[in-house]
Amino acid sequence: MLSRFPLNPVLPAADGPRARAFYRDVLGMTLVSGPDDDPMMFTAAEGTRVVVTEIPDRRPVPYPVVAFLVTGLHDIVDELLTRGVSFHDPGAERGTFAGQAGRAEGVVTDYGPVRSAWLYDSEGNLLALNEIVG
Repeated sequence: MLSRFPLNPVLPAADGPRARAFYRDVLGMTLVSGPDDDPMMFTAAEGTRVVVTEIPDRRPVPYPVVAFLVTGLHDIVDELLTRGVSFHDPGAERGTFAGQAGRAEGVVTDYGPVRSAWLYDSEGNLLALNEIVG
C-alpha cells in the first residue's frame, strides 16, 4: 500500500541553524524549505529528501539513520575531511556484511561487495556512505 509514496527520514537537531548550515554548506544538499523554516527539508539525488527538525533535548542514536548510496567513496571522504567532517572509526570492530569481514582502509571499511564510511552531522546523528563495488 505505501510503496507508491515517497518517504523521507526525519532527523533531530539540537541547533536548527547549525544543522541547516551543515546539510546545506558542508554536505552540499539543496534546501527546499524556507531559509528559516523548521522543520527544514533538503533534497539529494533522484528526488530523495531528508527532513531535519529542531528537538533540543534529544539524544542521537548510535547507528546510522540515513545512508547515501555513493560512487567514488574515497574521494567523497577526502573532500568531507577537508570540510571538517568527523568520521566514526569503528576500530577493530568492523563487523561483517554478506559474510565478508570488514577490512580497514582509513575511515572506510571494505566488505568486498560494499565499502562503507560513517560520519557525524553537526548534531551527532550518524550518517552512512555506502558504495556498491561488486
